[in-house]
Amino acid sequence: MEALTARERELIETPLRLGPVEVKNRVFVAPHTTNFGVAGENLVTARHLDYHGARARGGAGLIITEGIRVHPTSLRKLGIHAYSDEALPGLTALAETVHNGGARLFGQLLHTGRHSGDELAGSWGPEPTPWTLGAPVPHVMNEFDIDAVIAGFAAAADRLIRAGFDGMEVHLGHGHLLHQFLSPITNHRTDGYGGSLAARVRLAREVIAAVRETVAGRAALGVRLSADEFMDGGLHPDEMVDIVRALQGDGPFDFLHVSHAAYIGTSSLATQMADMSYGVMPFIHLPERFKREFPDTPVLAICRIDTLKNGAAILEAQGADMVGFARGHIAEPRLTELSLSAGMAGAAPPRSCIACNQGCNANLEAIQPITCTVNPAVGREREWAVASAATATRKRVLVIGAGPAGIEATVAMASKGHDVQLVDERDEVGGQLLDLVRLDGRDGFQTLLAELKQSLDGSGVVPELGVTLSASDVAIRDPEAVVLATGARHERSPIALRSVTPVLDPEQALSDPTIAGRNVIVYDELGLWEASGLAMHLARRGAEVELVTPLAGFAPRVTVYSRLALGDQLVNAGVAVIVQHILEFDDGVPVVASATARTRRARTDADSIVHVRPRRSADGLIERLAAGGWGGELFVVGDAFAPRTAQEAVAEGRGVGLTLGVIEPAVATGIRMRPAYRYGRIREAV
Repeated sequence: MEALTARERELIETPLRLGPVEVKNRVFVAPHTTNFGVAGENLVTARHLDYHGARARGGAGLIITEGIRVHPTSLRKLGIHAYSDEALPGLTALAETVHNGGARLFGQLLHTGRHSGDELAGSWGPEPTPWTLGAPVPHVMNEFDIDAVIAGFAAAADRLIRAGFDGMEVHLGHGHLLHQFLSPITNHRTDGYGGSLAARVRLAREVIAAVRETVAGRAALGVRLSADEFMDGGLHPDEMVDIVRALQGDGPFDFLHVSHAAYIGTSSLATQMADMSYGVMPFIHLPERFKREFPDTPVLAICRIDTLKNGAAILEAQGADMVGFARGHIAEPRLTELSLSAGMAGAAPPRSCIACNQGCNANLEAIQPITCTVNPAVGREREWAVASAATATRKRVLVIGAGPAGIEATVAMASKGHDVQLVDERDEVGGQLLDLVRLDGRDGFQTLLAELKQSLDGSGVVPELGVTLSASDVAIRDPEAVVLATGARHERSPIALRSVTPVLDPEQALSDPTIAGRNVIVYDELGLWEASGLAMHLARRGAEVELVTPLAGFAPRVTVYSRLALGDQLVNAGVAVIVQHILEFDDGVPVVASATARTRRARTDADSIVHVRPRRSADGLIERLAAGGWGGELFVVGDAFAPRTAQEAVAEGRGVGLTLGVIEPAVATGIRMRPAYRYGRIREAV
C-alpha cells in the first residue's frame, strides 16, 4: 500500500459530523451482503460479529451494515432482519462489537421488493414485472401491503436504536422496492403511487417520514440512492437530484450515500459492483454531482475507490465528505490502519481488492457466505487468527511451484519458523498469473501478482528458479514435507489431429496474438472469463473473432454481476458469440454445428482455432515420489490438486502453511484443511 502524505492523512483523519453523530475519520465500510446468517433464523451470528469486529479494529470510522430486512417478504435465505424483537440480542451484540473496535455503526433499512428470492413468502413489487426474464412474477402491492411496509421500516428503525446503533440509511436505490416505485421503468401504477414524479416519490416520502418520526433525532438518518440507472427511460442524475430535493423538503437528511445502478437483468446491475474491467473510480462523477447540488449535506462516495490515496484525492477536491470501501474491506480489514500508519511493524503483508468478483459476488449469486480470492479468512476470522497464532514444530519443507498456492504456502510457513525451500521450473515467480495478466481488462491480477511477490520478498525465502526437480532430486534434498504446487497445464488439444486449421492453446495466442491470424475461432469448453477475455483481446488487435461454445450461454461460470457487462464488452469489441454450437470437422475443415438443430456452417476462412478447455493437473511427481519410497509428508495444493482458480490456490496454500507442524487438530479443522489435499506420509498413502 502506497504511503499517504501528511496532507492526505489529515484529510482522512479529520472527524465528520453526521447529524447527532461524530465519526472519527472519513472512511466507512460500505454496506455489502455477507450471507453469514442462518436460513430460517435470519439473525446476527458469531460470524457477523467476528467479521465486523475485525473491520472496526482495522481503523474505519464507520460501518454500515448489509441490508437489514424490514418485512418477511424481503427475506433472503442467509440475510438478517429487524422486523421482530427476536432480532434485538444479535443486533445489540453487533453494536457492542463494532463500538468496542472503535467505529460507529449504522444500519441499512431495506426491502428488496420484486427480487426478494423467498420461495414461501413470494416477492412484492409495484407492478407484475419480474426483475429479469424467467424470474418469478411479483405480487402487486395493494394499500394494505404499502401500509405494512411503511410500518415495517419504522419498527425496524426503532429496534436499531434500541440495539445501540448510531444511525441508519433508508435504501432508495439499487433497484430495491423503494427504487422500483421511484423509477418510471418499474412503476406504471395509476393509484396515486405511480405515474407522475410526485406520485412515484410518494412511497419513499411516507417511509422516510415514518422513520424520521421514530428516530426523532436520536440517531443519524440518511438515504442511499442510485444516482443513475444507466438505462434508457430510467432515472438519471437530473431526475434523482429533483427526487432528493423533493424528499429534503420534508426535512433535511444527515447524509446522502450516492451509489448507482438497478437490480435488473442488464449491464446496469454489473455497474453496481464494477469488476476490474471498469478501471478505478468509474462513477465518481455521481457523488461529485450531488455534492455540488447539496453542499450543506454530507455526501458518501463508493465504488472502486480502491485506496485511501484515491479517497484523499476525492476529499481534497470536495467531491464527497466520506469515502467507502466494500470489497476493499473484504480483502483487507486493516485497510485504514495500514494506510494511515504506512504499514505496521510485524503485520502480515496487506492485500488489495482486485475486483475479480469471485469470492464475493459469485458467492452471493450462489447464496453462499462470501469469501475473497486474496483473503481466505473472510467469514472465518476467528479460526484463521487461531491458526496464525498457533505454535508449529519446525520442519524442513520443500515447496515445488511458485504460483499463488506455492507462494502463499511459503510465506505462511516462513512466518511459522519453518526452514523453507521454494523451487520453480519457470524463470519467474507467479505461475499462471504470468499468463493471465497479459489479458486486457485483467489488471487486478497484476496487483495480486505484485503483492504475492512483495510477500515472498518479505519472507526471507529466496526462490530457486529455472529448476526442474525429479523424485531423486527431492530425496537428495531430504525435506520432512513437500508441498506440491505445480499447477496445471494444457495437453495437446484433442481436436488438433482432426483439423487442417492450426489449433492453439490460450497461452500461445496470448504470447503472440499475430500467430492467431485475421480470422479466429475461440472455442470455449470452460465457461469462465478466459475465453471471453481472450476473444476481446484478439479482436482489439484487429482479428475477426467468433466465440463458439457448446454451453447453453456464454461465460456461464462467471458471476452474473460481471457477465451482464461482459456481454456488452464483447459486442463493443466486435466479437460474434455463438452458443450451443460445437466444432465438427469435414476433411479437416472446421464446421460450426448447432447442438440443438441440424444447421452446419463451414469455416474455410478460419486462420486458427484457440481451444479454451480444462487444463490437467501437473501432479506426476506424486507417483514418482511414491515409486521412489520417499517417506515425508505430502501436500497437494491449488491446480496441482485440481484445476480451478486463484481463489482456491491462495486459500489452500495459506491453509497448508499455517497448519503444517501444528499439533492442535482444531486448528486444521477450523480453517477447513481438507483431507483431499493433505496426503499425510507418502508410504501410508500408498
